[in-house]
Amino acid sequence: MGRISGLSHVGVFVKDLDTMTQFYCETLGLTESHRNGDRMVFLTADVEKEDHEVVLVRGRDGDAKIIQQLSFRVGTIEDVKAFYQTFQQMGVEIQQTVSHGAGASCYFYDPEGNRLEVFADIEVEGGRGYSGPIDLEKSAEELAAQITAG
Repeated sequence: MGRISGLSHVGVFVKDLDTMTQFYCETLGLTESHRNGDRMVFLTADVEKEDHEVVLVRGRDGDAKIIQQLSFRVGTIEDVKAFYQTFQQMGVEIQQTVSHGAGASCYFYDPEGNRLEVFADIEVEGGRGYSGPIDLEKSAEELAAQITAG
């Protein structure tokens, strides 16, 4: 059997390609690498490293939620906090802010109701620290201390 080396990209069916492209580019900072007419948009966090990581494809029907979540890794807790502040300023619906024991996460929804996450890992002695709700209004230092304390 072969071996998978990693996840390359995910495709998401959307109703409104322009609105979703604008959200993913302007709110999350992804870059449009290319398009396939008015049907598909290819997005990446870094065009130097990846041609695309998210593909938005016109053709979503109904109101079904078929994606559990899309998660985007960021470098630091400060980055998670910056996205949280951006989401608040832009009126993006935030579902929860939480630690899973080794980092800080902010879950939110895109314009079509797909659940997304931005998260930053932090080093925790023993591998797991505090798991539960976090307040992203606190400083990054306070959050790191809370999470690493367990």
